[in-house]
Amino acid sequence: MSKIAQPERIDGQVVAITGATSGIGFFAAAQLAELGARVLVLGRSESRGRAAVSALPDPRLHEFVPLDLADRTSIGRAGDRLGALPRLDALVLNAGVVAGAFGPGPAHRIGAFGVEEIVGINHLAHAELLRRALPAVRRVVSLGSALTRKIPFDRENWLSERDYRARVAYAMSKHAVEILGFESQRRLAEISAQSIVVHPGSAIDALTPGRPGARVLRAAARGIVLGKDQAARPVVAAVASPGLRGGEYLGPHRSAAAEVQQPVPTSRDPELGAWLWTETERLLGARFTTEPRHPIG
Repeated sequence: MSKIAQPERIDGQVVAITGATSGIGFFAAAQLAELGARVLVLGRSESRGRAAVSALPDPRLHEFVPLDLADRTSIGRAGDRLGALPRLDALVLNAGVVAGAFGPGPAHRIGAFGVEEIVGINHLAHAELLRRALPAVRRVVSLGSALTRKIPFDRENWLSERDYRARVAYAMSKHAVEILGFESQRRLAEISAQSIVVHPGSAIDALTPGRPGARVLRAAARGIVLGKDQAARPVVAAVASPGLRGGEYLGPHRSAAAEVQQPVPTSRDPELGAWLWTETERLLGARFTTEPRHPIG
């Protein structure tokens, strides 16, 4: 496994990040802004979005874009706005529902895409955003999860139609994100786009700078878990490492920006990838296309 020591400067590049008003998304936005990127902060709350923009280096360069991943109209507007850009150097699909990943989750709910809500938001909403942003996107960065190593992909119940546990639904959503991320690399070569999948490790707010006791907790954790700022580093490396090949899988490393790792075998399975691509299009009710799109106004 090879380490990425330091991301490079990306002055003037345009990077859009979902869920960039807090957590890993915000720290990724801040670190990429430090490297010279113009960041589009995508999130639900306008007040939090504008606060995030104002906290970035040189706020005048950056912009808030409204996006509610539980609202198909909002996704369409944001996606068409991104797709109308002359060029989007990177689209980071970071936001998501984590309910049930680290404890008891909510009851089963059907979301905006007519399927279980966690998979709908984490996978289908981002797939729809990407579909509408094509072909402006040059690099897609999808956030998977190390939980895929603990809970295997269940092709027969990935939408929790047979039985439901929130933790499993979260794992299925992240399996789907990883599988589609690698399939995207196979499909988007015709527009010279790259797709990279990242897992941020185990990140918690308590280890993030500014939280009470963060320094002591970091020493005690010994790299088992990370603060959100550290967990953002593989995301930044995926965006700001020009020599990185499409189809790579990055994870955190204690002494480097990131490390090239291997996902679970199902994530890179081309037959499974082709199946999920078709299933995703069916659930979205629309096909991915690399033809130029026109915004809906």
